[in-house]
Amino acid sequence: MQRDWWKWGDPNEIKHINDYPKLKTLVEDRWKTSLREEFFPPKKFELPQLSEKRKEQIKDIFAVLDPKKISFKDDDRLFVSLGKSYYDVIRIFNGGGFISPDVVITPTSHDEIQYILKQASDNNIAIIPFGGGTNVVGALSLDNLSGKSDIKCTLDLRKYKKLIQIDEEHLTATFEAGIFGPELEKILQAKGYTLGHFPQSFEYSTLGGWIVTRGAGQESTYYGKIEDLVEHIKVATPIGTLESNTFSHDASGINVLPLFVGSEGTLGVVTEISVKIKKLPKNYRWIVALFPDFQSGSQYLQELTQAGVKPSVVRLSDANETNLFSKMSSSEEQPGFVNDLKKEAQKLILQWKNLTAPCVLIMRFPQSNISVSSQVIYAKDLVAKHKGMLAPATIGDKWAENRFKLPYLRDTLVEHAIYIDTMETLVRWKDVQKMHQALTKELNKCAAFHKNKGIFLAHISHVYPNAACMYFTLITPMLKGREIEQWQDLKDVVTNTILQNNGSISHHHSVGLDHQKWYKKYLDNLAMDLLQSIKNKLDPKGIMNPGKLFS
Repeated sequence: MQRDWWKWGDPNEIKHINDYPKLKTLVEDRWKTSLREEFFPPKKFELPQLSEKRKEQIKDIFAVLDPKKISFKDDDRLFVSLGKSYYDVIRIFNGGGFISPDVVITPTSHDEIQYILKQASDNNIAIIPFGGGTNVVGALSLDNLSGKSDIKCTLDLRKYKKLIQIDEEHLTATFEAGIFGPELEKILQAKGYTLGHFPQSFEYSTLGGWIVTRGAGQESTYYGKIEDLVEHIKVATPIGTLESNTFSHDASGINVLPLFVGSEGTLGVVTEISVKIKKLPKNYRWIVALFPDFQSGSQYLQELTQAGVKPSVVRLSDANETNLFSKMSSSEEQPGFVNDLKKEAQKLILQWKNLTAPCVLIMRFPQSNISVSSQVIYAKDLVAKHKGMLAPATIGDKWAENRFKLPYLRDTLVEHAIYIDTMETLVRWKDVQKMHQALTKELNKCAAFHKNKGIFLAHISHVYPNAACMYFTLITPMLKGREIEQWQDLKDVVTNTILQNNGSISHHHSVGLDHQKWYKKYLDNLAMDLLQSIKNKLDPKGIMNPGKLFS
């Protein structure tokens, strides 16, 4: 499969706005507009070229490498230039431009990576590690590197992806960092195991990328976030190779492993990773429920989680998101008496249950040799206490079928001049409702959001006994000619409101460039000094993903 350099995923999976007729009608009615049917292409970019003499000098610097692993081709450079944030994509359309690497190197062993970093440090070459390229907060951006290094080099790790070993006795597996989610799971599931890490970017993101961005999968409530799944790492740095302790739960002093979880390529390149694996569930059980409001649903999840119940998938959508997803069918419902009668009956039932604007909750429970029946029974019985009602489990199956497809929708909306971006946070249960109300209020008076004409969606996607991850989607018409400013205004409004209401900077999207100014405020001075001293020790020339996290 040949992926487009700027679009998400498999070209065969790309959808047009006409594939969602109900959604198209909703948008056109709300914004009094007519969405054209044709796509419009991104701008053409001519990349700066190095002289032939400079290219030869770079080849000489990395003389030990196979020359075929060193590329100056525009297609290779373009593919690794950006991540997949709205800011990245909109610059491709409005011609705002971006900085591309001068050279792309594709290593296939730890020793090659270690060699590249040592040579780069000796020759003042900036190194930007690249896995799947799905980052949405500017962690791959080179825009801040102008003038800081003689040469900008992207380290493309997509061919560094072998299985090293599976230890079935101790339930661990060791992989090279560039392996993609589907490849990793295919290997494990063939032997009856799973890692259980399924971020929305699963199909196009890598194990190494998950670790250095401190990622979370859609089933992390049960399996854990990536930091819970890593047992051991090997890391190449500009000054040499280091490894973490053999065990992640020993008491042998300070383990260096946590330093690299969330490090975003600023300290070195995580090359080999041992992860904790679990036996593949035999089947799954779904619970789907409707609640009269977001607060009732979130209170249900708090009580459920604090009782020790652990579904794998958890998704509570607010009323706006529930309504929008009802418009996401790929074809219009067939008219007719029977269908109309069914609709009226459903409407009466929802009104009777005070569910005129319901919030849908879907949960999935993995079923293995040890029964989860008691958790499922408890979860079902608790629904009524919080004014909810159970709904058909087939809704969960439908969600699972399309769980990795929503990023494709972002591209088609952008192509039709519609702003769409996502942001997320971790917030304590006591602040969930306050956060939802505060963001609704701030966006409804925000000109960049077209006030109440914008569409604000929210859901809870991961739960803990003391907190929940809240995930937000903003959809509104683009401000023509001010697309970048609009994005900056909305990013500021949402992130400032999150921090003012006791939320974290991020739960799983990471920091990159986009969150850096808030991250630097979040850290106290001593913590910043400590992290800087570690950076200075491992990367004395400052070549590793310069300017990310903290300058």
